[in-house]
Amino acid sequence: MGEGYYWERYGQFDGLTRLDTIELDNEAYSFNLLGLWKGEDGYYLATDSGCSCPTPWESTTREELTGPLTANDATEEATSLIEGARGRKYTGGPYEGDVDEFLSLIV
Repeated sequence: MGEGYYWERYGQFDGLTRLDTIELDNEAYSFNLLGLWKGEDGYYLATDSGCSCPTPWESTTREELTGPLTANDATEEATSLIEGARGRKYTGGPYEGDVDEFLSLIV
């Protein structure tokens, strides 16, 4: 999802590479995002949400990221956040490919 969005300048943290961002609920005129970063010490996750006015990640600090996480812990946490936000298991849904692609980045 990430490349090409005007808000790419936000969510950049020293020592971390942002791997991807996924929309958790696909609501109109708002965002509810899950971001995934990788550092030398593991994976980091964060969520950010708002209406269409603020820019995603503009007020997120590195201290607010969850991590470092192992690959297994990051996969479990991301899956839990996705399922919790969507109110159901993501498998078989219209965004299953997006979720699978996002989770495949955690190796």
